[in-house]
Amino acid sequence: MSRFNPDFENASAVFRAASEFKNRCLLEQNGLLLEQPGVWIPAHFDALINRYVKRPDAGNGGFYTKLHGQLETCNPVEVALMAEVFWIVQLPTNNLAAPYKRSRIQWIWEANPPSPFPANSPFLTTEVLSGLGSGGTGYNLYLWMEVAFAVNAFADLSARSRDERAGILGNAWSFAEWLESIPSGQGRQLYHALCHVFFPDEFERVFSQSQKTKVARAHGIWTAEHRSSRPAMDRALLEVRKGLEARHPEGVDYYLEPVGTLIRPPRTFKAAVSIHDEQAPPISNEETDEAARPEAVVRSWAPENIVLFGPPGTGKTYELERRRRAVFLDGGESLFVTFHPSYAYEDFLGGLRPIAPEGGQGVAVTFVKGPFLQLCEKAHANPDVPHVLFIDEINRANVAKVFGELITLIEPSKRVVPGSSPNYAGGWVTVPGLDKPLGVPHNLNIVATMNTADRSVAMMDIAMRRRFKWKEVSPDPDSIAPARVGRIDLPRLLTTLNDRLEYLIDRDHRVGHAYFMGVETVQGVANILHNSIIPLLQEYFFDDLERVRLALTGTAKPTAFFDTRELKPSALFDAASPLAGDESRPTFTVTDPSTWSEDDIVSLYAGKVEAAD
Repeated sequence: MSRFNPDFENASAVFRAASEFKNRCLLEQNGLLLEQPGVWIPAHFDALINRYVKRPDAGNGGFYTKLHGQLETCNPVEVALMAEVFWIVQLPTNNLAAPYKRSRIQWIWEANPPSPFPANSPFLTTEVLSGLGSGGTGYNLYLWMEVAFAVNAFADLSARSRDERAGILGNAWSFAEWLESIPSGQGRQLYHALCHVFFPDEFERVFSQSQKTKVARAHGIWTAEHRSSRPAMDRALLEVRKGLEARHPEGVDYYLEPVGTLIRPPRTFKAAVSIHDEQAPPISNEETDEAARPEAVVRSWAPENIVLFGPPGTGKTYELERRRRAVFLDGGESLFVTFHPSYAYEDFLGGLRPIAPEGGQGVAVTFVKGPFLQLCEKAHANPDVPHVLFIDEINRANVAKVFGELITLIEPSKRVVPGSSPNYAGGWVTVPGLDKPLGVPHNLNIVATMNTADRSVAMMDIAMRRRFKWKEVSPDPDSIAPARVGRIDLPRLLTTLNDRLEYLIDRDHRVGHAYFMGVETVQGVANILHNSIIPLLQEYFFDDLERVRLALTGTAKPTAFFDTRELKPSALFDAASPLAGDESRPTFTVTDPSTWSEDDIVSLYAGKVEAAD
């Protein structure tokens, strides 16, 4: 069962405390730390909703300092209730060490203490507060939102009859469906934490939607339904676990071998809190804890806007697809779009569109969301999930026109906290057609490709250039496989051709290695030259085949690749015509590639090849 947790020796104590809390507070509505009846009731939750949930504080200071201000008009029982809500929010995770959890609970309690702080409570021991696993950096960074969700959820539960509460709390799937129904819980990690700590035999010890998605995809059971229903994914993961436990009866944990789906290489990052001693420092106005500080979110979710640029055939789109697959396997979400000359702001963000109404009578005009807005909304709803928008051929559209005001919002310094409201930190703009301001969250990356043969980086809008990182993807002759076809050295052929193109035009108009990948016959090389390389050179040189010949062959002399004949005005025009002139001109025709020999192709980079004996 998923309660198997070999790395946390106090797991059983945590589960016992959670079970006692579920019965004492959620079912019977009595206090946990404040040992009196009638603590977890609707009237007290109404006060927390009005003074905390509906009154977010976006000012300076950390979460705990601001919380004191939000609770200043609450009565002592309401303050004790908030301390107990905070206790259950922090119980499943080990992001805060036990001393830190205890000191923060005491800090909340003392905002208006109903009695001396019960430091010796069995629910405040190091064993109980040691946690079951990590919630990831985001759990504490978005702590204010997790607590707001907890208040909303438990307020809803407290307003139900005792029989209803018993039905919800007595069945794992009833509990999960109820918790999923709370609107403010969309994307909240507390859903996963509570489900596991209350029902450890049914729900995985995985406190992140992206990590559960990664497990589901790795084991081949992920479906589109899992995007919109976390209980559906949890049911599917339970079936996976049953199969794994049949093969590994010693115990299954996704963070450990032999399954190890979620094992990652060691990483170094700054955690929200790092403390392991038994005496946590007191909270002050300069508290070091980073929960809910916007600047901490910026450091944790450093967004990436990147453009992969280079000549055609260098593998830019291949790299895009590789990254897209990696996002999928890592539990993330993505969308893929291709820009073109007709692509507009309304296609990208959203705009008014005529649609056929139900019944088919007349035409209705409605706002239709574009891919960028769709992904923004998903990223806001799932803060712990990475989201990536992939844009192929970004320079084929009028980029400044397509992005519009988004040019401001995509800048890393203007990004907003995922799931936050418009009065919180970051850049927000009013968008026609939307009923509330739009902000681009930190967990949305943009990765694009750009063909420099169509448009150079220097010609891109300066504002766009400043907001993206630019990574050149150059031709890589050494990556061509197979490298030799007969006596043809394909890397050398490509290098020679690109040196000529860089000399005659510039480095943006080179040829990528992808054209020659997987070619295994001499005729295959000839066909690539005839069907792909020469037409590309014709485009580069505006159909000037004399220069195409020079770039391909390196000579103005006759070769096997082109037929040449002279166009003489005296033979084409009446001698009396003064407009024709008297100079002859050459005309060129590309010859049949089936006539090109291995020696002909080798001569493109090695000069004239003597016939073999």
